[in-house]
Amino acid sequence: MSNFFESESFVFPAQVRQDVASRLEKTKKIKSLEFYLKGEALEGAKNFSDALFILKQRGAKISHEVVIKLSFPKHISREGVLALVENMPKARNGSLKVRVEID
Repeated sequence: MSNFFESESFVFPAQVRQDVASRLEKTKKIKSLEFYLKGEALEGAKNFSDALFILKQRGAKISHEVVIKLSFPKHISREGVLALVENMPKARNGSLKVRVEID
């Protein structure tokens, strides 16, 4: 039977690490991790990606779900929306979804 816990939300990765470290017993074996990322940008994404690649080479199964929210200060045109949707990256072993908010 698996047990779960969730860290608090923090601004800096070091704070998350400290919270997880304080809750995780040294003798426990970690079965899985999930990362929830929110914000305007992913600083250090390259380093994180490199770390995930190494884990994948070691046999870890990695799945992801990313949410990017665009809030426009002024309305965007229909053509602008369609251009953005058209240029979305393809998701390998995943899915894409668009939600449009109409004023």
